[in-house]
Amino acid sequence: MHFSTILALIASIGVVTATPTPNNTTIIAFGGENGEVALSTESGCGSIGPLGPGHYIWWIVVGCTPGAQMTCQATDVTGCLPGQAKHIGSMEVDDPNDTFQVAFKKNTNTLPFVCPSNGQIRCEANFNENSDGPNYSLRVF
Repeated sequence: MHFSTILALIASIGVVTATPTPNNTTIIAFGGENGEVALSTESGCGSIGPLGPGHYIWWIVVGCTPGAQMTCQATDVTGCLPGQAKHIGSMEVDDPNDTFQVAFKKNTNTLPFVCPSNGQIRCEANFNENSDGPNYSLRVF
């Protein structure tokens, strides 16, 4: 009886140690032509922001499941509601190395896309004014 109890305890410890822990990767928003500014503040509802001032272009790089239907969105400063599209010149989804474009649309705050086979994308907002960034956050869902 004691042997089976000890065996069960050892087996349960083995299962716990073999179970992978969740990936707690921090998503960072980059701004500027070459990503010279980086922010990792979470504004809410899974968004990163508010984005900073002085840059027209902001983006985040996230992993995704290949073939999944997803959305890249520029939200308001809270991170929960779509931002005003009138301030956004375009939204773009491409691979993180900018070698191929997955989706693109002008004058929108929301861009649906299908996750590419490499399992990683860059969600980018191109603002009309370089002072618009602080009023927005970015998310992929």
